[in-house]
Amino acid sequence: MEDTTQETGDLVREIIMSKSVEDRFLMCAALYEDAKELARIGMPEGLSKNEQERYVFRRIHGSDPQQIVEE
Repeated sequence: MEDTTQETGDLVREIIMSKSVEDRFLMCAALYEDAKELARIGMPEGLSKNEQERYVFRRIHGSDPQQIVEE
């Protein structure tokens, strides 16, 4: 679903691309950490550490790590 106008999307892209490669990388890393935190909010209680990591990975990437490696 695209709910952003082309003009707004172009402006956002221009702003992001005006940043250095390092700044863009750091922005991406921060967004990934935010996504992990959001995934943890809905995590069921009582999971082991390994199960927690798999749950977060599955919520972000849509499948288990092993499935991605096999593809």
